[in-house]
Amino acid sequence: MGKSRGTLRIVPEPDYPEALFEQLVAAARSEEPVQACVEAMVAIAEPDPQGARTALWRLQADWKTLKRLERGLGGDPTQAALRIGATIQLARAELNSPTPQLRRRLPEIMEWLGRRQLSAAE
Repeated sequence: MGKSRGTLRIVPEPDYPEALFEQLVAAARSEEPVQACVEAMVAIAEPDPQGARTALWRLQADWKTLKRLERGLGGDPTQAALRIGATIQLARAELNSPTPQLRRRLPEIMEWLGRRQLSAAE
């Protein structure tokens, strides 16, 4: 997934909001900010799927952050909200599997976020 990878800090619970914000700000500065943010979230989720599921529940209740994500995706706000919701559902389903592999789902996540063409062949 190219140039957007970098060193990420694993997020301890008490520092969750600040550390998450730091990761997203750093990712937003990349050439492909949406992809970099998704990759940052995957890297944070990999060592702690339960924590990631908790974070997704928190995100769904964080209207301010959701609105920022919608603006970051661009386009029609309703479509952006639907794309974010679909992505959250996909991530939550993967995180609930016995051996979650979010990194394997990156292409599909990027499709749902509108960064790749949806393809029935894949």
